Amino acid sequence: MKTIKYLVMGVLLAGFSATANAQEVELQAAIDAIKSKAPNVAELAKTAYKKNKKNAEALMKVARAYYEQQDTAGANLFANYANEAGKPKNAYAPAFMMLGDVEAAYGTDGGKAAGYYNQAIHFDPTNPEGYKKWALVYRKISPNQAAAKLQEMKRNCPNEDIDAAIAHIYMLAGDEKQAYENYAKADVNKLDKGNLNEFVRASYFTGHFEDALKAAEAGLKIEPRNPTFNRLAMFSNYELKKYDAAKAYIHKYFNETDSAKFSEYDHFYTALIYQALEDKENMYAQYDKALELVNDSSMIKRHAILKSVADSYLKDQEFDNAIKYYNEYLACKPELNSDDMEGLAKIYSKYADADESRKAELVGKAIDAYKAMADKFPIQSIYAAYQCATMNNKLDKTGEKGLAKPDYQKVVDLLEGKADRDNSENTMLKYSYHYLMSNAFIYGKNKALAKEYADKILAIDPEYAPAQQIKELK
Repeated sequence: MKTIKYLVMGVLLAGFSATANAQEVELQAAIDAIKSKAPNVAELAKTAYKKNKKNAEALMKVARAYYEQQDTAGANLFANYANEAGKPKNAYAPAFMMLGDVEAAYGTDGGKAAGYYNQAIHFDPTNPEGYKKWALVYRKISPNQAAAKLQEMKRNCPNEDIDAAIAHIYMLAGDEKQAYENYAKADVNKLDKGNLNEFVRASYFTGHFEDALKAAEAGLKIEPRNPTFNRLAMFSNYELKKYDAAKAYIHKYFNETDSAKFSEYDHFYTALIYQALEDKENMYAQYDKALELVNDSSMIKRHAILKSVADSYLKDQEFDNAIKYYNEYLACKPELNSDDMEGLAKIYSKYADADESRKAELVGKAIDAYKAMADKFPIQSIYAAYQCATMNNKLDKTGEKGLAKPDYQKVVDLLEGKADRDNSENTMLKYSYHYLMSNAFIYGKNKALAKEYADKILAIDPEYAPAQQIKELK
């Protein structure tokens, strides 16, 4: 009897095995047809469904094959078949994940995709992928709610690290500040290349250069020739005033990176590094390359580079070049302000101090620059007149020629009757009175007029010693 029993069982098992093998063959045939876009794919898929209608996992394999071929109708159909196969005991969470993937990739309703992912979470709350995908699609609606969903994931999936995931959500939403704050809490040694790329950018562009450097160095351990990591390691070292370390990255970035397209910003920053190291030859060469590459769509504008070049030449007391580049800066900056125009006057003033043989000519150019500033910005007329007087004092240090008198008198005329003078205006008025007082007393021999000016000074500053001395004269 036992022998007969085992023979019957063997026959039954063999039949089951044959049926299972047939189902697998039909299933694979359908999947292969989907991938090859065979003309009889619909028929093969239908057969696979009939043979596997109770096998949710098998049906999901067909759904995934359709999804990979961007056949959304087929993917949705078999995902729904898989969902039905899971009933009545339970819906099938992977099916909802697939429906969400289809909607997220090819649909227009992020909320609908999030709804599918929510269903997947409901039926399988310990699978972190549902939370992550929900957060990714919902970030467009509310990054904060997306972050909260990942916090929920942490409660149900305690082994999942969420700091980097939340940071990634904020980075995709364009919130670099929140992205940085969450990446800063993550273990940098556990971040992959993509996360490190975001961490270094979020850190750098929010001014956290130590963390930017840390993330860049961690990224370079994974991918030494990565241009972003090398570039921001170089920039961050510069911002941290680690100039020698920054210089070490110059060669690596420009010669040992993959797929790096060098920009005007790269050359500009490199110039700044060389400037900090007082390597003038390389500094100016890099500025030249930056000016060759810059265009209207550049992150840094031409006028900003020209200003930096002009400042560098001024620091080196190469005044003619400083003036040349500063004039180019003024010519191309879209909206000039009074400080821009005064900048040219200051260059001429410093040039005049350095070159006694051309002092009169250069002071004249500085005065012209201040007058041009006043013409363009009438609100600066008082200040410009005061500075013109200061420039003339360079040519008439004792005041004997009275070169500064007309401009000091202009300051007095404009400020004397002004009721709401601020501190800077009172200072300009006081020193204008001082000049006129001294001029009247020393060269005009007019003690009475000098005392009048002294009274006016003391009304502004009762402790002003020169005015007190004039006032006490008999």
